Amino acid sequence: MALLVWLTCGLLMVMHLTLLDKWRAGGSPKSSAVFLPQDHTNAQAPNRLLQQTAADKPSRLAAASRLNGDISTSAESDTASSSIPAQAADVAGVRAAQPGAALAGGGITAEPPRLSRWAEQLSDAELHGGWQLTREVYDRATRHPNATVLSASSPRVLMVRDFLSPAEVEHLVGLATGTFARSEVVADAARLQGVRTSHGSWLNGVKRDDKVREVQHRIHDLIGIPEAFGESLYVLQYSHGQKYDVHTDHCSITGGGVPSSQSCSDFLLRAGGPKCGLGGGGVTCGDRLATVILYLRSPTKGGATVFPKAKGTQQEGATGEGGSSSTSATTKAGAAESRRVLRHGDSKLSAGGADPAPAYCQRGAEGLRVAPPPGSAVLFWDYVPGGEGWQPGELAVPDAASLHGGCPVEEGEKYIATKWIRSAEFH
Repeated sequence: MALLVWLTCGLLMVMHLTLLDKWRAGGSPKSSAVFLPQDHTNAQAPNRLLQQTAADKPSRLAAASRLNGDISTSAESDTASSSIPAQAADVAGVRAAQPGAALAGGGITAEPPRLSRWAEQLSDAELHGGWQLTREVYDRATRHPNATVLSASSPRVLMVRDFLSPAEVEHLVGLATGTFARSEVVADAARLQGVRTSHGSWLNGVKRDDKVREVQHRIHDLIGIPEAFGESLYVLQYSHGQKYDVHTDHCSITGGGVPSSQSCSDFLLRAGGPKCGLGGGGVTCGDRLATVILYLRSPTKGGATVFPKAKGTQQEGATGEGGSSSTSATTKAGAAESRRVLRHGDSKLSAGGADPAPAYCQRGAEGLRVAPPPGSAVLFWDYVPGGEGWQPGELAVPDAASLHGGCPVEEGEKYIATKWIRSAEFH
């Protein structure tokens, strides 16, 4: 009896192993189809899925362009309003997976959300020009416990120490590494200009992960401007000799939705402009309202951010190159450097950008010089409330004193991340 039981168990075991070998070799006993390992099963989509993808492509691309701002002709603009092509081709609203982004069992992953889970819930009117700038918003960041006001007005510039942790700094640099492309400018002529020689990478698409969204929300919480109004974070790398001549981040010279060029008009359109107020681009008519620079890695020498037109008394807390404790600031910018002023959409960019060390970058030059340690944030306003009689709901005015630039890196490398913020929903 025991022998019979032993033989029966042995036979069942042999049958089980035979069936398992057949599955591994090419298919189940009921099918002769070839069995593919799990990470290849979705390498080629069924025809039905491809047909559905083709049918839905126009509407999906339109939606992706609206939410992410990085699809073909809807590329996001950077400091000089550059447009960086998408890092991977979009097909029907999904992006080819990058390392760490693939879903189990497949090679594609859905686009992550553009806004954080803490983003404000806004009405349709608030999204489309109905949000109002107030003096409370304008002053909000000055009350941050780590904030130091470097210039109280004309321009309003402040620094926040320890805004990022060391781990967050390295995370942002790591996401951008390997995807840098030459920084561009908005102009009716060539988009690559000698006035700007850095390289940059947008943290959008699959690079906009949970940590990036947490950082972007922290920026908007610092200022008090809705998250939906922000462009993507743009990481910039400055190697030896690379710089950005002085310029303004807003493109309209006079404000009021009057573009300085066709490229400026397109620039304003990304946030509801050039129409102003409700149903348009809000208090800036689609232009940039504020700029935040996150300092990630400091060069050994050079690379300071300068505000040549800054006036007033220098406050404690600004630092010199490499995160040292010295800086210089004086009352006004030299008129000799006015020829260098660049504006978004200006087709007549300065021809003086080839100078390796502009006068405003020299030690002791007039204006404000800022080079804080890694992890710091610097905020300045591109548009400001319009005077003593100004009331919430009225248009803000562009601040010509927000003119700024990045001095040439003399030793080492400089990494920053910039966040530009509009006054209506950014597309």
